[in-house]
Amino acid sequence: MKKKASILIIAGGIALAAALPPAVFYARAPVLAVADMSFIRLYGESRVRRENFRSSLKLFRPVKTVAAADDSGDDIVQFAVAEISSRPFCVIFPYRFKGAARLYQRHNPQIPVVLLEGRYLDINDPGDLQGLFVYKTDINADFYRAASAAAVLDGDKGGKIAVFIDSQLQTQCKDAFLQVFNELEKPPDLLFFTSFSEYDNIADLSCVVLTGAGFEYPGNFSGVPVVFFTWIDPSFLPDEVVLVVDDSPWVQIPQAVKMAASGSPGGEIGSNFILQNRKKFGVQALRKILKTG
Repeated sequence: MKKKASILIIAGGIALAAALPPAVFYARAPVLAVADMSFIRLYGESRVRRENFRSSLKLFRPVKTVAAADDSGDDIVQFAVAEISSRPFCVIFPYRFKGAARLYQRHNPQIPVVLLEGRYLDINDPGDLQGLFVYKTDINADFYRAASAAAVLDGDKGGKIAVFIDSQLQTQCKDAFLQVFNELEKPPDLLFFTSFSEYDNIADLSCVVLTGAGFEYPGNFSGVPVVFFTWIDPSFLPDEVVLVVDDSPWVQIPQAVKMAASGSPGGEIGSNFILQNRKKFGVQALRKILKTG
């Protein structure tokens, strides 16, 4: 009887130990990420759920989406956040909801409120961002990694690389690219464009880099590998896209929450680089691209 009782006690202890982590996980205050419906559809609802799950594992607390209508006013967003949780651990707002972020922070000063600025730092913003944790995308690191990948795709052929960039990022983007290609013995020709209207079909292209969230995919780069800075679900992209650079709030949540929890008022967060169509790469090229980060 004593032996049986001991076995039952041990089994009960094991069951309790197995049940404790999930119970603690769901008991913890969640992280809430605000997004508008059009963005969620662009990014992909299943992809949002997958990224939330990954972030939840990294933070060991639930990460939940607050879906707001595209035309929601700041006060409506407050209600949407409160419906998900009245006492969240942290609330993350994209830059387009900066008004709602300010309002939420004023009403809930005890809750960390993060504003993700993306690639564009609005230094002339007249609004008061005091009290918010403001983070932006580390564009220097992103463009350097993209340039490194483009160099691998060129494969020392000394071809031509077309780089489409937003005019606001042109100088910074060029500096990051040149930093990579100045170190090569046989660098390719770098052709920079700020719009597709400037571009005409160019022979001997070894790679195309599309940067800036506002760029649409033109569809006239058949057979040329493309590095694409985009939030669009990669499953919807053409076969030419071999590398996706994703700086959406979903991939920045874990780092943003950790930075806010440490008290860092500002900082930069790198993007997620997603390899597409790996079969198009040679083994050596694939290894080199993976080494870029």
